[in-house]
Amino acid sequence: MSLTPWAQAADNWQLADAPLRYKLDLLRKPSHKSAGYFISLPDGGLLRGNKAATTVLTEDGKVLASYLLWQNVENGFALVFAKPEAEAKSVYVYIQPGAPAKVWNPATGLTPGTILCTLPGRDAIAASQILANFGRVEAGVHWGENPGHPAAALSIGGDLSERPKPAAFYQLSHLDAPVAGEYWIAPFIHTGQGEVRVDGQKIEPKEKSKKWGGTGAALKLSKGLHRVEVLQTAPASGPNANPRDGLMYLTWRTPNEEIKNWEARSIKASEVARSGACSLVAVESRDGAPLAAAKTTPGLTYWFGNEEPLIIFEFNALNKGYPADAKVSWTFPEGATIEGTRVKWLVPGFRDGKVKMTVKSGQSVSSSIVPYFGFSTEKTTLENALHREAFRDTLAEMLAVFPKNPDPVTTWGDAWWNNIFRTVEGGEGENLLSRLFTDHFAAMRKRLAPAQMCILEDVFMDVTLRDHPEETIQWLKKFFLGTSDIARQNDLRFREGELHMYYLNDRNNAEKLFTTLSAGRGEVAERAKIRLGDLALLAGDLNKATKFYADVQNRARTVRNATSIPTGAMVSKQLLTAGSGASTMLSPKAAPDMKGGALQEVSLSENVRTLASGGFLLEARQTLDAWETEFPLSKISGDFILREGAIYTKMNDWKRARPMLEAYCREIDASSYLPDAVSTLILCVQASKADPASIRGIVEKVRDRLKFHPIASQLDKFLSTAGPAPK
Repeated sequence: MSLTPWAQAADNWQLADAPLRYKLDLLRKPSHKSAGYFISLPDGGLLRGNKAATTVLTEDGKVLASYLLWQNVENGFALVFAKPEAEAKSVYVYIQPGAPAKVWNPATGLTPGTILCTLPGRDAIAASQILANFGRVEAGVHWGENPGHPAAALSIGGDLSERPKPAAFYQLSHLDAPVAGEYWIAPFIHTGQGEVRVDGQKIEPKEKSKKWGGTGAALKLSKGLHRVEVLQTAPASGPNANPRDGLMYLTWRTPNEEIKNWEARSIKASEVARSGACSLVAVESRDGAPLAAAKTTPGLTYWFGNEEPLIIFEFNALNKGYPADAKVSWTFPEGATIEGTRVKWLVPGFRDGKVKMTVKSGQSVSSSIVPYFGFSTEKTTLENALHREAFRDTLAEMLAVFPKNPDPVTTWGDAWWNNIFRTVEGGEGENLLSRLFTDHFAAMRKRLAPAQMCILEDVFMDVTLRDHPEETIQWLKKFFLGTSDIARQNDLRFREGELHMYYLNDRNNAEKLFTTLSAGRGEVAERAKIRLGDLALLAGDLNKATKFYADVQNRARTVRNATSIPTGAMVSKQLLTAGSGASTMLSPKAAPDMKGGALQEVSLSENVRTLASGGFLLEARQTLDAWETEFPLSKISGDFILREGAIYTKMNDWKRARPMLEAYCREIDASSYLPDAVSTLILCVQASKADPASIRGIVEKVRDRLKFHPIASQLDKFLSTAGPAPK
């Protein structure tokens, strides 16, 4: 009978009195043998208040000297241990309760570097001195390897986690002196208080000359490694230090080194000792029970203008060796609990947070607190569809487990809502929007302004009506009853008409709705007349459709000529920002602008194409609506149907794109846009996996009209596989 992973772990347990061990994989080797390996290991309750009394062993049982640097419950403990004599891939760190923790000091023979320990919220050298004493430290203290700046290998730029000032720092490093002799050491302190110690001796800088690096101290050093400690503060408040200057950096001149015009130079990376790197791969218990331990990984950052940054954090359980029945859950500050060994969560930027992790297996339960700080350097752009999708999917998963009372949605700031608006356009975000409207509708209405709710309602209907038109009808009724604004009610009636027209194949009901709306005044009435023209075109009555389109376009031309609206891209912008206070009074003296109208039409077409190809589908549709309202005859004499089809096919909304493309190809005998229209129609049918035979008759008619056009071969190929037309 084969052993389970737990049994195998217990079978090779090397220290009988150690209930807990961490398994580490060794990665980058240390620059110097004595620099050893540095690692930060989690606690969060795993050590049950015990000191980190460690014994480090290789897989073959060799003991490696190990020493504690700092420890607190929140961030665990920082450990440095000796490099194995022989090649080793992994080591075990055993914890022995009741034994005293071995704290690092210079006499241990290990020379770690370069490690920065930070105490946020304090800017006194006395606080830095506390960190220099090692051992247990207060909550909030954190640490990490400091690579320094490319131009200054031994430096402190600020808090490695990007927490804001103020802060107190202690940095432990070791410099490699190439030869014995007198060294000139010159520290540069840009801000705050700074103190540098070499081998425990505090440097008292004095001016030697006016040259750069001329204020420092001369020290006699032997060849080899020397301990360099920096105590530094970052006063005031606000973001981290200037990335160029940082807080401090150290320079020196080696014996007999000639430096033109300077007294010192920046320390080189090759002159700084670096500890080896390793990674935590598992946390195991002697009795085989699974332990709650995790890694956190910051990811994409959604940060625009002065809004609060939102960051996707990934929480990964160190579940190597967990039994099959182990269940991992995470409880977040919002009160939500989600299950899974790997979960993602949106956290506010530049804030500390804690997640409770719990692992259950049989009767065994283990919990720990996993800390995080909201910061990430991963580049994010909303032009990337995957980045928009990541925000939507993560938020939808959060909403699925959010508590209903009190609803955290009501506490979301502007950044949350603005990023929703930014990422759900163009038919995207059905899962997220369905969660919001199904489970958090009342909370949204309390939090958002009516105009914001209208936007989300419209986008929500855009993504549901394709596959769930009957359900969308019910939402329309709910939205209608929820508003007393006549204009909004008419917008919803218009949407209901489109839903019947395109998605429920109920053109009689659509015609009734649009006829009622067309009897009114304003933009909705004009658009209802255009839809009546569309219905006529779909029914095969080109003359009736043209009459509707021409009637609306003539009125639009009259208004345009009277108000002398500028041509070009400004047209759509003015229409989209109507009601902002600009005067709409007609001017009887304005001359007709036929050329301007033509230029507007071309400009609107190009704007739609550019926006759609760039993925800005919401803006593309808004511009399309502006174009349709002013130039509805473009549906039969221009490329409107092509641009409209391109938008909806990009949204995978075949039901909306196909009918008008079919009508155009069937009714328009001669047009330079006909080849592209039939090509888009075929794409629409193929992509939606509809029956190709359903458009065979239309394609045959277009093929007859375009038998000498290059597209004829494509149409022949389609017809050869389309099958017979339905009777």
